[in-house]
Amino acid sequence: MLHVGSGHRVNQKILFVDDERAVLDSYRRMLRGEFEVATAVSGEDALLLLRHQGPFAVVIADMYMPGMDGAQLLKRVREVSPNAVRLMLTGHPDLNSAVKAVNEGCVSRFLVKPCEKPVLMEAINAALALYHERKEERVRIELPVGLCRSASRGKFQTAHTVDISNSGARLAGLREPLEMGEVVKLECGNRKAEFRVVWTGKATATQGQVGLECLTPGADIWALDPGLLKDDAQLARARVVQKGLLPQEKPPLETLDYAGSCTQARTVGGDYYDFLNTGPGEVGFVLADVAGKGIAAALLMANLQGVLHSQYGMGSQNLPQLLASANRHFCKHTSTDRYATLFLGTYRDDRRTLHYVNCGHNPPILLRKAGAVERLNPTATVLGLFWDWECSVAEIQLESGDVLCLYTDGITETTGPGEEEFGERRLVEALRNNRDLEAAGILRNLENAVEQFRSGEQEDDVTLVIARSR
Repeated sequence: MLHVGSGHRVNQKILFVDDERAVLDSYRRMLRGEFEVATAVSGEDALLLLRHQGPFAVVIADMYMPGMDGAQLLKRVREVSPNAVRLMLTGHPDLNSAVKAVNEGCVSRFLVKPCEKPVLMEAINAALALYHERKEERVRIELPVGLCRSASRGKFQTAHTVDISNSGARLAGLREPLEMGEVVKLECGNRKAEFRVVWTGKATATQGQVGLECLTPGADIWALDPGLLKDDAQLARARVVQKGLLPQEKPPLETLDYAGSCTQARTVGGDYYDFLNTGPGEVGFVLADVAGKGIAAALLMANLQGVLHSQYGMGSQNLPQLLASANRHFCKHTSTDRYATLFLGTYRDDRRTLHYVNCGHNPPILLRKAGAVERLNPTATVLGLFWDWECSVAEIQLESGDVLCLYTDGITETTGPGEEEFGERRLVEALRNNRDLEAAGILRNLENAVEQFRSGEQEDDVTLVIARSR
């Protein structure tokens, strides 16, 4: 840990994972004296280090490793240490690897081997900045909390938050000062988690305040229950505004019946679907999932919606051109760890065709009338991560009785008993069981199936679009 400013201690721990020890040794030599570097020769070793020597600010993994590959590892890192910024190193970049890494591991940047020191330093410094300075993730809000010190034998003292983030909180109202590095237990509502004191206020403005870093990955004790919020009326208004951005009407089609729904895990969220009126007998179908949750993701969702509508409003129905413009906008106006997976398809009534681009999104499922299952796989990587971006357009023909399901990972990653995920298999089974209903009925029954399967609270936004060919 390096000390920065008055009373602050900053996490600069970097974990490199590569199956070649010589490569790991070169990173250690290259970065000696710059950062606190740890190394692991496999995904399994990396997970052990995360559990016993974490938290790490940045995890950098090689894409191709025996056993657990880089994408699989970073998916696990996302689960056990969600605040760590994840980078991918690869000597052979390709679209499928990029899509897999983004979808599974939510990487914020790709680096190509061999990686020179200036490039690596710039990438790590940018990742550290994202780890420590995500202002859009910090919410200024006063929430009552209980704090228990190890020496207090289970007794809680009261305090309150000044602001909160995904990785920690700033507290005030403490009856007694805390020590740097001390581990305490916080309770907010019915949620508890362990935190470490990472700074204590010295200046007048922060006198009596402490900064805490969460040690319990995925605890999310700040789940924003509107009943606890001081300014819940403002968030309620924000929810109304965001719902107004979702489609309020459906352009008519003769050969296709369709419906959509979005259920957010929090008051506001980052999932988005839309039905774009592209002219008589044509509709643009959009389904997107913006990285992150809460207010920051909601703002980016609104941004994406505005870009797509403005491009369509100017008559731009060339899908590669439209999406390239949206990608440039995202890259220019958002931080480097912000991106969106997106599916955009234009359906023509007279031809029963859907031309589409899948930007790193979960492949929509097409259930044919005869029972065959097809997947509309990615034709491009995500929006907002790479300036150098291109896509290809695919086409499918829909026949009477075919059912198309667009969905976000909040559906398939819903967990039930024993932490088992709902998964694609159950989704396909639910489609088969309801395929003869109208689109709205299929959608409603799929949502019910997910809700009945869920064990515990909803963790992620759940968004569905169903289209049934007449």
